[in-house]
Amino acid sequence: MSRSGYSRRSVLRLSALPLGLAAGPAFAQVQAAGTQATGPAVFENGVSVLSSGPAYGYVAGWTKLLTPHLLGALPHDVTATFDAMGGPDGVTVGNAFGARMDPDGSTLMVAPGAALLAWLEGDSRVKYAPDHWTPIVVGLTPAVLVGRHGVSLTPGRRRPLRIGATNPIGPELAALLALDLIGVPAVPVFGMGDATSLADGLRRRAIDLAFLSGPKIKQSLLTAAGAGATPLFSTGAQGCDGPGKRDPLLPNVPSFVEAAASLAIDAPQLPNFGGYDAAAAAAATCFAAVIPDLVRAETIATWRRGAQAGTDSLSVAAVSVPQGVRFLTGGCAAALFTQMAGGPSMMSALRATIMQRYGWHAS
Repeated sequence: MSRSGYSRRSVLRLSALPLGLAAGPAFAQVQAAGTQATGPAVFENGVSVLSSGPAYGYVAGWTKLLTPHLLGALPHDVTATFDAMGGPDGVTVGNAFGARMDPDGSTLMVAPGAALLAWLEGDSRVKYAPDHWTPIVVGLTPAVLVGRHGVSLTPGRRRPLRIGATNPIGPELAALLALDLIGVPAVPVFGMGDATSLADGLRRRAIDLAFLSGPKIKQSLLTAAGAGATPLFSTGAQGCDGPGKRDPLLPNVPSFVEAAASLAIDAPQLPNFGGYDAAAAAAATCFAAVIPDLVRAETIATWRRGAQAGTDSLSVAAVSVPQGVRFLTGGCAAALFTQMAGGPSMMSALRATIMQRYGWHAS
């Protein structure tokens, strides 16, 4: 665990550093910089910013980059501390946040989409409930299914298509559920967790499909193209635009809803579409900064002002644009979490599908 405090000077330095290098472990304990909040949000005991680890990992880097802007909307005399804990799947920090859940909104957590997937799939380690989180800012990256040249999505085919996968609870769940919806049998081939290994699997014909997600997606697509693969569909725009529209960062790639429609399938009307929709939201989530629900509206508005300042910042854009990360704030971030939460019946149906089709159940 890495624990530290913020000062005005260190906060200013943070926003100028590249992602992954921002803010070393020795923050000086000081006041958060920013303008005096006009609402009644008061953080008498300061604020805590939690991030999934490692301390110099990808999500922690984003946390450190955005934190100066998030704190900028808080009252000028509020102190802040930073903790990075656990591993990159976000389960440890999610559990810590779930146990704390300060009702005054003084704790903000940043976790990866993997933490959302673990919750959806019923991972026994999970002790938190993202449907009780209020998102402040969400970083999204495109998620795309690619296939070797000549591979078609033919419903009812006999031989299952092989799809590269990281592990039983990876982002490929969204692709597996999408294929299941349109009647295309598929089996995961585990041990392929990055664009390079997936491209190698495609080149060797060890797999037929690969689901690419995460930062620098355009580079991943170029790598896949070099292995003889082309995009089949993406998970779509997400947030306020919904999953039916194309991802704005990949305007030439049809969304899954479009791809299904080309097969005369109205995917959103299918019984299990909600499970796919939730998994697609989680797979597209690079990171999410959240506070507990049941927090006063004025407190939410305070954090969201900081989030808007961060996403409008040129220094943040200098990192997000090359990474292929776009942001959702306010109501659009809330819409994404509503899409992902789904409800108990959706969750039960999703987990039943995972167990019946792919033999996975929570351990």
